Amino acid sequence: MLDHLRGARTWLLLLLGAVALALLPWTAFLTATLPGEHVAHHWDFVWAGFDVFEAASLGATLVALLRRLPQLPVFAAVAGTALLCDAWFDLLTASPGSDLRWSLIEALVAELPLAALCFWIALDSDRALASAARASGAGLPPTVTPGQPVEGTERART
Repeated sequence: MLDHLRGARTWLLLLLGAVALALLPWTAFLTATLPGEHVAHHWDFVWAGFDVFEAASLGATLVALLRRLPQLPVFAAVAGTALLCDAWFDLLTASPGSDLRWSLIEALVAELPLAALCFWIALDSDRALASAARASGAGLPPTVTPGQPVEGTERART
């Protein structure tokens, strides 16, 4: 079984490496051939849908933090990535002048700091959970070695 997992891991590493390398010439090709401007149909739905996704990922992070779910790092990483993408596309699609200034302010004041917070949560979820527990006034559940009785409780009678 272990050899099978090692073999699958090797194939996965090779596949991911090949795709990462193949994306480099593909990106160069797109940069050279795509037009600088393009009319996008349903632009409003694209942005509204992305904002809903962003809100859902932040909401999932909040719920995972409150409920101390083991999926917290994944939800926080997704939320942080969505925030970075939002800032990137806001800045690169903004018209020069007022639109660009507002996009830059929003990125610097909201999206990038919140993305950094989400990535901190993803990387250090234990500390984030402890910090959230202190802020809410609720203590973390005690950790007990299996088989040891918790202080103040009795063993079940059989």
